Amino acid sequence: MLVRRILCWPFVGAGLLLSVASAQAQIPPVKRAPLSPLPSSQQTCSIERSCADVAPLMIRSALGISPLEENLRYLTDSIGGRLTGSPEADRAIGWSVEALRRAAVDEVHTEEFTVPIGWSEGPTHVDVLSPEPLRVRLVSTGWSPPTPDGGITADVVDVGLGDDAGFARAGTSVNGAIALVHTDILRTRGDLFHERMVGRGIVDRAMKAGGAGIFWMSSRPNLLLNRNTLALTGRLEELPQAIVAREDLARLARFLSAGQRVRVHFDMPNHVSGPIKSANVVAEIRGRENPDQYVLLGAHLDSWDLGTGALDDGCNAAIVIDAARAIRASGTIPRRSIRFALFTGEEQGMLGSWAYARAHRAELDRMVAAIILDEGTGQVRGYSVGGRMDTLGALREALDPVQSLGVKEFTRDAEARTDNLDFLLEGVPTLVANQEPANYVLNEQAASDTFDKVDIPALKRNAAIAAVTAYAIADLRERIGPRQSRAEIVQLMKDTGLDQQMKLEGFWPMWEQGERGRRP
Repeated sequence: MLVRRILCWPFVGAGLLLSVASAQAQIPPVKRAPLSPLPSSQQTCSIERSCADVAPLMIRSALGISPLEENLRYLTDSIGGRLTGSPEADRAIGWSVEALRRAAVDEVHTEEFTVPIGWSEGPTHVDVLSPEPLRVRLVSTGWSPPTPDGGITADVVDVGLGDDAGFARAGTSVNGAIALVHTDILRTRGDLFHERMVGRGIVDRAMKAGGAGIFWMSSRPNLLLNRNTLALTGRLEELPQAIVAREDLARLARFLSAGQRVRVHFDMPNHVSGPIKSANVVAEIRGRENPDQYVLLGAHLDSWDLGTGALDDGCNAAIVIDAARAIRASGTIPRRSIRFALFTGEEQGMLGSWAYARAHRAELDRMVAAIILDEGTGQVRGYSVGGRMDTLGALREALDPVQSLGVKEFTRDAEARTDNLDFLLEGVPTLVANQEPANYVLNEQAASDTFDKVDIPALKRNAAIAAVTAYAIADLRERIGPRQSRAEIVQLMKDTGLDQQMKLEGFWPMWEQGERGRRP
């Protein structure tokens, strides 16, 4: 891990310094009355103020005039899509350091890590040779290998939903052919998770059948294309794969259903390199009593590159920056430190947060909680606690100040879905924001994921919630829960079904081999 430290001091103009000095010379110092001790049961947010006093200050700051909207507009409109390892991603990392400096955190730095393979899409193209010359719109999946030099000329074979029955019906015709896989239109967040969980098995079946590649039907309507990957270790997929516009793939499927042969020339000259560097951006506000203990508030900075990464996850990256600003603007310091993390490599399998967990393993006993936001602009209704029911009592008490903002729903689900995963596997209590779907499912990772989809008032509300959540947990007298042992994590996996999900999505071997998660 390469760490570049940048000490941050808020900028104060010379004129302002002079005016402050002049005022101090004229006004005698104010003597403060001694404070009455607070009851031992009352949590305090500062030496001088209770949570009930401090939370409204942060909420007003977040809901009022702030740089949040302009930060997000610049990140999405000016920098744009931020594919891990790309020049745009590097530019976003540098911009984030400056944005956090402007938020007046105590310190900010970058932490480099290595992505095993560098990747970008070439000029993907398909020519339909029979039965008719047709226009087919498609994009490569992320981290798909290129087709061989000159492309692939092959038949297209319909395997239905790509399940065992679909491949059984297709039989030996899949050998040497491109498997055409149908999908349902995404309507709910559950549909999104299901699509990802079954994908790994479909690729395995295609490889076993000798397929030359896969055409996935886009799960978005109206010719909308999206990009994702099933390669969740930063390495290349096994087969060339492309996502085809829903209506175009359905047209090919109708020819096949009518008994006509569909033959194509498929050329996807993706650019692949050796290992590349990326980096997380990490900032901190130091605590007043136990600065070596900390709460982490994080989101991911990288995105796919068809759109501009507004909902996934630019809006939440902007929230992390603005939460730091709102906390600092409150004029208070919590008992413990708060770290603000913008991870990269999330779309390739949470590579940045995995790298952070590895690099900071020696200090994870002092990590109080990881709070992660990653579901667009929908209103935060509460948090998923990743199976840690033992934390609920403390969390409900700590987050009482944001009940008025609708934060009331706590769920126990543990999912391998975002940058919480490696902290959960290390035994650290995690909170993942439960957000209303809003317009997230349709636009997530798609060409339509752009700034105009973001609800700015809702985003400001979520920034207020994030600021108070991080502050309140960092300021509790006692931690919300202990770090779990490996045996306790194993039991949590069984109780929540996380073990089965990790097996379906390909994470399980890394857990078993000790590459990810707490070691025995």
